[in-house]
Amino acid sequence: MSERRVRHPGGEIAYTVKRSARRRSIGLKIDAGGLSVALPAHASLADADRAVLGRLDWILKHLARRPAPAPALADGVSIGWFGKPVRIVTGGTRTGLIDGALHVAGRDDTLAPALARFLQRTARAYFAERVPLWSGRMGLQPSQLRLTSAGTRWGSCTAAGAIRLNWRLVQAPFDVIDYVIIHELAHLAELNHSPRFWAIVAQHCPAWKSQRDWLKQHGHVLLGW
Repeated sequence: MSERRVRHPGGEIAYTVKRSARRRSIGLKIDAGGLSVALPAHASLADADRAVLGRLDWILKHLARRPAPAPALADGVSIGWFGKPVRIVTGGTRTGLIDGALHVAGRDDTLAPALARFLQRTARAYFAERVPLWSGRMGLQPSQLRLTSAGTRWGSCTAAGAIRLNWRLVQAPFDVIDYVIIHELAHLAELNHSPRFWAIVAQHCPAWKSQRDWLKQHGHVLLGW
């Protein structure tokens, strides 16, 4: 993957280029990280520039709408705590929620792993309560419950009935976490996204579309570190 810039009448656009032997055409993608171009092996960098300039109006419109990147972790930065912002305070002797702030033992250079360990412990305890609750209500019993650190997925369900939930979900509101749990448990009955699957989800989470939209809008922040 390489960085590239192309000039246009209003300035310039930076984008990343990724070669793909499988692609037959040039693909453009915009996410929180900006514009990326998937380039077939036979195409040149000049072809990439032309593709970007050819979709200039679309690119500028969607770049303006893309979500802001997640702030870097540091003392004083706020993260989500079950849907509410809490301020990080570093330099203490123990990690925990104290007087409305999230105190993390250590310094900025050890902040991310220390915070991850604390959120993983929190997620493990919280999921251990909520999954059995919803499992009983839905009549669907997973064979196993584990945490996942997946960078793009909130949960998964295997054919063997194992449920995995992303520990970063403890930054989300309670009802959003419940939606993900219900979603994955529903896969125990329907290992697909068929109308029957969504009917199960809707039965136990009538506002599932709102919860899904919340993740689409804010999920990049939860996954940003």
